[in-house]
Amino acid sequence: MVVEIGVALIMCNQMVADKAVLSGKQQVFILFVLMILVVGLRAWQITHTEVAARDSIGFIRYAWLLENSDDWNAVIKDAQQHPGFPLAIHLVSKPVRYFVGSDLPFAYQLSSQLVSSFFSVLLVLPLFYLAFEIFNIKVAIWSVLLFEFLPAISKVLGDGLSEGMFLFFASCALACILVAFKTGRLTTWFLAGLFSACAYLVRPEGMIIVFACFVVMLGNILLGKFNDSKSKMKMVTGLAGVMLGFLMLALPFMMTIGKLTTKPTGQKILEKIAVLPMETDDRLALLDAPELMVGIFDQAPLFASWWEGEDKSPTARLMWSFMVLGDSYLKGLNYLGCAFALVGMFMMPRDRWLKPGVLVVVLTFFVLNVAFYRVALVMGYLSERHAMLALMLVVVWTAYGGVVLGDVVVLFFKESWLRGVLNRMNNVSVLLILLLMPSVYKSMETLHYNREGFKQVGKWLAINCKEGDSVEDAFCWSHFYAGKVFLEGKSDLVASNPRVKYVVVERSSNPHLRLQTQDEESLKAQKGKVVYDWPCRRKGVNSTVLVYEVPES
Repeated sequence: MVVEIGVALIMCNQMVADKAVLSGKQQVFILFVLMILVVGLRAWQITHTEVAARDSIGFIRYAWLLENSDDWNAVIKDAQQHPGFPLAIHLVSKPVRYFVGSDLPFAYQLSSQLVSSFFSVLLVLPLFYLAFEIFNIKVAIWSVLLFEFLPAISKVLGDGLSEGMFLFFASCALACILVAFKTGRLTTWFLAGLFSACAYLVRPEGMIIVFACFVVMLGNILLGKFNDSKSKMKMVTGLAGVMLGFLMLALPFMMTIGKLTTKPTGQKILEKIAVLPMETDDRLALLDAPELMVGIFDQAPLFASWWEGEDKSPTARLMWSFMVLGDSYLKGLNYLGCAFALVGMFMMPRDRWLKPGVLVVVLTFFVLNVAFYRVALVMGYLSERHAMLALMLVVVWTAYGGVVLGDVVVLFFKESWLRGVLNRMNNVSVLLILLLMPSVYKSMETLHYNREGFKQVGKWLAINCKEGDSVEDAFCWSHFYAGKVFLEGKSDLVASNPRVKYVVVERSSNPHLRLQTQDEESLKAQKGKVVYDWPCRRKGVNSTVLVYEVPES
């Protein structure tokens, strides 16, 4: 994969260096090469996934409810996710199940990853033109490569999560907005609103894009210097087109649920004015134990930064919220990328900042950060997934910063053979290569390789426990691979006699106190006994997953 990327870089950069303006065919060729590279990485990730992403199980449950319900309105209203991604899983699962057979957990895991990967490949197109409209074609190429291959981002896009689909629609909306401000076409404004609504139907942050566009367009109408009333009316018509496109898809969903979002985190952020007190010794202060067992995945992200400070003062919480927000960017851009982004923002010409389309991008980024800060402040955690749209926007400036910084470095050397060598190296943006190449290896790691035990335990439970026996699994994986997700809500299931329940426990150097609701001593006190265990045999992983059989009273 590294060799292929290197060859593609040389081809694309040489093409860009030879001509200031590329023909349509040359642009199509570059996009084709980029998409092939992304397809290769996503295929690798799908075939090197140990377990489904924990959050994807919630989406799969939603898709299964759509499969088996005659009242979709009730399902959508009661769900705790927006319906776009689960609906796509539902549709894709039909042909996948035909080929996979009766293994529902694997079929739905594969379906969720196929949907996410498909949209992450399509994401190449709008992200390329988004960066191209702001800067140039070289920055556009690097924006795509960095965003698709940086490990913290790539692993999310290749997993069974909604980000690939959301980011595709979000970037389409932003690219349309940039083009619409330049051309003024009503159809482009309408498409911008329509794509924003599609993004909103996947994740609530999609609404931020149309809000930012509305603010900038309204400011342009009220404060802009128009040469004639016709230009002003064209902007008013464009604003109407954006809102029509957005409301045409978003309004029916809002009316169905009776609010702006069904996500618990979003509701709490909108409802809470002050920060909720969180006791240091109660890590589940914001979560109910039954919800952690099965069903509520949005409120308990496993891979997130959590507030654990001993200092309970509001100032300490405020500082932690800022720090964890910054940490999301450092990790997402692989540290060095943040430095490039700062250089890109500093070096960007002032007149380019003041373009209306760019102002929409900047305002979207600002509002997203305010929202993320509120999540950290109010909820006491911030997941890496929260920052994905903001990271996509920053990556454009990271690419620009890397290209510009390379040009600046060359200027420090006098005319000599060394300057000539550096200039040729800069044609392929060697500084960005230093950021990208090590990231590819990390992106190709087996997804969730340290969770193998939960999958093996789930398969054992599928064979050895009755359909009516309950499986308590705070981590959700064993419950899912035992097929219990697909039996929820069913009655008259055959159960063991006498009744027993199976409790999944992990022995690990990381005890996950927020999730593991019962310790082994408690289970033994309930006359529980270990009936199966799976020690993880992978290098560098020190954990054992056990199944306790506990009598039910």
